[in-house]
Amino acid sequence: MRRIMKRYAPAKVNIALDVLGVDARGYHDLDMIMAPVSLFDEVEIEPAARDVVEFVGMDVPEANTVRKAIDVMREQFGFSTRFFVRVVKRIPEQAGLAGGSADAAAVMKAIVELEGLDVSLERLMELGAKVGADVPFCLLSRWARVQGIGERVVPIESDWRFFIVLVKPAQGVSTPQAFARWDEGVQTRMDVDRTQAAVERNDLDALMASVCNALEAPAIELVPAVEQVRQDLLAQGVALARMTGSGSAVMGFSRDKSVLERAAKSLRTKYPFVEIVQVG
Repeated sequence: MRRIMKRYAPAKVNIALDVLGVDARGYHDLDMIMAPVSLFDEVEIEPAARDVVEFVGMDVPEANTVRKAIDVMREQFGFSTRFFVRVVKRIPEQAGLAGGSADAAAVMKAIVELEGLDVSLERLMELGAKVGADVPFCLLSRWARVQGIGERVVPIESDWRFFIVLVKPAQGVSTPQAFARWDEGVQTRMDVDRTQAAVERNDLDALMASVCNALEAPAIELVPAVEQVRQDLLAQGVALARMTGSGSAVMGFSRDKSVLERAAKSLRTKYPFVEIVQVG
């Protein structure tokens, strides 16, 4: 009997992102507030004669996070099962939305269930850090303070949900290039504590006053279209437009969902990816 498991892999957004410096290993030390959003890739996985990973809707390199997740899990737990994985992509790449990490996290959770593995979420998150920087958060997939290179994830006690509009220009941002440009520029610290306090109070006005991203200016230098998206969103009446992650997707905030809907309708003719999503 075929055992096919289906999982949804939710994207994430960075409500706050600060770069604290570079550690002894050469990695950038981060401090972030992250949340899942209602934008999903669809993942199907089943045992097979050999490992095959198929992506629908996007060209993905042969070496990818899903294959790496399978390899890490097999090495750790010693199972011999091979898997066929089919991923229907809806999360755009080079957007700052963790599409690849979300897919890897979904596959890791599915393997735990298919193989009947006795492993805690905390241990799975430790293994996820070997796959990709955002995988530990994607395994948790709830409001969290995320630090280090993404391996330290502390849940925030909040079930808050609200809507934003996401807009991505055609050109993506290379994460390594964004960090390299940050290294070269003026480094301004972000108040992540203030953002977390707004999340804990479910205070949208305070949140919009504290949403921050240290990588936004470097990303705009690399891809000026990010700033054009920001200006187009503001022209449509959103209260705040801020880039997520290393970009190039931009979040539009408003207390009034109809403002988000009007902005989305107007900008769909200009940009290849425009979606209203729920945060949290």
